[in-house]
Amino acid sequence: MIDMGLLEKAEKIQTDDKVDVSPAPVTASVVEPEPVKVAKKSRRERREKKPKKTRPAKEKKIRAPKTLPVGFENATKLQKRTRRFVDFAVSYGWSIPILGLQGFGGGTDTTYFIILGMLLTIGNLAVLPAYTNRSIGNWVSRTRYVNTRGENPLWPYLTIKGLTTTFVLISSFAILVVMSELSMGDSTVGTIFRIIGLLLILPPLIDYMMYKRRANGLGLWDTFFGGVWIVKTGKTAEAKGWLKRLESLGDFAESRGLLKEKEDTE
Repeated sequence: MIDMGLLEKAEKIQTDDKVDVSPAPVTASVVEPEPVKVAKKSRRERREKKPKKTRPAKEKKIRAPKTLPVGFENATKLQKRTRRFVDFAVSYGWSIPILGLQGFGGGTDTTYFIILGMLLTIGNLAVLPAYTNRSIGNWVSRTRYVNTRGENPLWPYLTIKGLTTTFVLISSFAILVVMSELSMGDSTVGTIFRIIGLLLILPPLIDYMMYKRRANGLGLWDTFFGGVWIVKTGKTAEAKGWLKRLESLGDFAESRGLLKEKEDTE
């Protein structure tokens, strides 16, 4: 009986010790979808998709031909010849007798004549154009230079145009020295003379060819300075002092028939 009681107590203890184990609630884990990677567009695709801005087509500017401005009249052929002759006589005429004296082997000292001649050249090709925009040849022939705007061109135009004779003379001298087979012909000095001769003869040749072949009659320097023409001009009422004396040279040329307008203008 004792054993039975012990067994009942033991079973009761075991039943008390049993833990009510209930399954833990299962939480459903939400699986987040992986982000879809957007494929990057290539530069070419982006450029192709971008609408191109349509720019209006630029109209090609048609260059108007350079013509003599309104209100001016081309100088006559005789006026142009008079201008060339007077400018040559003033700027380079002094060198002819000096070269003659040197050629005949005279012992005359020509230093002062050369200095005086150089002053005449500088005065006619630089000083006078800078001050009056005309050379002595222009004053005598009653002509002047105008550009496409009807204004006086920059005074260096007259200087460079007047140096054409200098270019030809120096070039001719350099070529003659080389062709004469002197001792300097094959030396460094001879080579320098050849180069100088070839370079200085090019501007006058190009100027002459352009003047003869172009319809507007503009030479190299005329075109380089934007279009320059030699036109007729009258007496300047405001001329005073030595400018009035230059005007009187035009009166003298006119009285000698050097400014007759019978010939057609070029």
